[in-house]
Amino acid sequence: MSDGWTHVRPRETSSRDDKPGERFELADELGIDLFNLNVASLEPGERLSQNHFHYHENQEELVYVAAGRCRVEVDDDRFVAEPDDVVRFDAGREGAHLIHNPFDEPVRLLALGWPPEGRKPVQQVKSLDELLAEREE
Repeated sequence: MSDGWTHVRPRETSSRDDKPGERFELADELGIDLFNLNVASLEPGERLSQNHFHYHENQEELVYVAAGRCRVEVDDDRFVAEPDDVVRFDAGREGAHLIHNPFDEPVRLLALGWPPEGRKPVQQVKSLDELLAEREE
């Protein structure tokens, strides 16, 4: 940090190769300890979460679509989120969700989660394939 501000270019930091899509976890880079901050790009066919359709017992989440579009799956619904859309998920089972890109173009997202220590445990409800098969019936 310098002179009261910090500038970060996500692509100049390390991405999380163990997560789907291209993901940059930036809270530490920016000196943020109140929430987790991720910037992610999903190519066609990729999902945001390593845990598929899931929820966090103790963490709320917010996702902003910066470019492109994605599909958001929630318990009893699904919808397309487009540029400048913001979606918030509650902590606990009622906030179960999955974000994926079934479209032909990449999507770029900003995701926040708070409190940061609430990220775990993560409860996977079902896989993307299971969820989509169920919704196609």
